[in-house]
Amino acid sequence: MTLTEQEKQTIAIVDKQLDAYNNRDIDAFAATYHDDVEIHAFPGGLQYQGKDELIKRYGAKFASLVYLNATSLSRIVNGNFLVDKERACSASNNPENIDNDVVVIATYQIENGLIKRVTFMRD
Repeated sequence: MTLTEQEKQTIAIVDKQLDAYNNRDIDAFAATYHDDVEIHAFPGGLQYQGKDELIKRYGAKFASLVYLNATSLSRIVNGNFLVDKERACSASNNPENIDNDVVVIATYQIENGLIKRVTFMRD
């Protein structure tokens, strides 16, 4: 199966976001998001909106952790939509002592080359 150019761009921006997340680089992370980004949690709905709020929340998270790593376990892409099954691990004091290990489904909607909407689903 051949990916379309739009699908390649969708994958590229989500991968760039994951790399910035893993590097705890708030500037690079925020640069992958639309100014009016929406972060949703299923089934609860909209959790917050806007890049400023995203920077506030993730900036604090990045600053408080010594280790953070998210990886895509499986992926589906269709045009400007990408669905990842992701595993995220973090440590607050010692990178060898994982405090949090979670698997989520993350759906990304891309608009004008940036992440416009994310919905997280947890077990």
